Amino acid sequence: MDSATEALTCGLNGRGTQSRICEAGKWSTPTTCEDPDVCVDSATEALTCGLNGRGTQSRSCEAGKWSAPGPCTDPDVCVDGASDSLVCGLNGRGTQIRTCDSGAWTSSACMDADVCTDEAVETRHCGVLGRQSRECKTGQWGDYDGCDAPASLSLQVAGRKDMVHDARRNLLYITTSGANGSGQVRVYNLVTRQFESPLLTGGSFFGIDLSPDGNGLLVADVDSNETKNWIHQIDLTTGESKKIEFSLDFYEGGTFTAVYTSDTEALVSSTFKGSGWVPLRKVNLTDGTAKSIKSVRQSTMLTASADGSTVAYAESNISSGSWGRFNVDAQTFAGSGTGWFVYEIAVSRQASQYAVPTYGGLFIYDGALKPHTTLGKYADTLPIGAVYSPIADELYLAWYSFNRRAPSIDVYSATTLTKLRDIELATGLFDWTGNGAFGNGRMRTSRDGRLLFATSGTDRVVIYPTGL
Repeated sequence: MDSATEALTCGLNGRGTQSRICEAGKWSTPTTCEDPDVCVDSATEALTCGLNGRGTQSRSCEAGKWSAPGPCTDPDVCVDGASDSLVCGLNGRGTQIRTCDSGAWTSSACMDADVCTDEAVETRHCGVLGRQSRECKTGQWGDYDGCDAPASLSLQVAGRKDMVHDARRNLLYITTSGANGSGQVRVYNLVTRQFESPLLTGGSFFGIDLSPDGNGLLVADVDSNETKNWIHQIDLTTGESKKIEFSLDFYEGGTFTAVYTSDTEALVSSTFKGSGWVPLRKVNLTDGTAKSIKSVRQSTMLTASADGSTVAYAESNISSGSWGRFNVDAQTFAGSGTGWFVYEIAVSRQASQYAVPTYGGLFIYDGALKPHTTLGKYADTLPIGAVYSPIADELYLAWYSFNRRAPSIDVYSATTLTKLRDIELATGLFDWTGNGAFGNGRMRTSRDGRLLFATSGTDRVVIYPTGL
């Protein structure tokens, strides 16, 4: 009917209103929709957000209205192009600049003049079992204070022969020999710098060795009777000793050296009443049984590698200069010769190198017993004693010079066989050995590689730091 009006629903969700009127029998165009809603119910919308607009957040339409946006998930932690300065370094006195790139901080290196933390104290070894320290002040180390130990120690030990160091107890055991069985195993305390009561008396003691576990000693004794010779086994936890005896071979004398191959086994060499061959014995230290595993020359020197894999031997009193090695695991021997009389031998920590002093110089061999080089000169200046470091590729040499020109003890690289440094510069510390062991120039090291022990002159034992 003309002039009639009609209300219509409209809008996003049908909640809006609009009207139309009938004119000349027809509905007119509806009026503009008045819609209270701004979105379609349940619709969702993703929005950008965050420091650099790379974050995301969403909102949903409820009753025609957008809800508050959810939390912004923003990968960025800083505004691109921003920069700032930070404190840094050991004591917080350094500086570094950081800049924001692609929403992440990138830092420059810390510019710190300090090399240590304030009030920190650093201690190092020095001298013979000494220590010295320095303090950090305003980020810089001060000078080390004085060493609380001497740079070396010289002991007068009548009749001294061999020595071995006991790091666990800070003791040095020194064997001596003398007339009518007056020898001893003497004990020097490296902390108190005093001798303690002897561990053993009443023999003529030569080679000595410390067990792998550090609780036992083996001592060779050149004394013998009509049917037996022996070694002494000392329990360092109790101080008790026992004698392990062997039946004498033809013209055999007392024992010369004894070295551990394990805590329960050892190799033992012996002397001869004249010039000849003697058995090299493998000894079961648990039950005292022994068997000969090789015939060697009298007074054969035995030296074990620091890793325990090898025992090197040097056979004395024969011009071929026979020497070799015993592989502990394989129980096999390999031999070589210098062509000069030998009396002493050194083996590197993993048995990759051997050093054999002679009157013709110090012969160096590789792990396959092949000649490598010779140090020193015949009848001039030459090493009379050698020992390898148990922890580093270093070789310590005791030099004798007919012209008294060479340093007494120096250190060579076991890799390049070039001199690294001096330990004792004084000349004339050693005399020619006469191709005999345990006179002077016999050297041993502590198992931690810090101390070197050397026999010198007639009765001296000298103790040095190695510098490691």
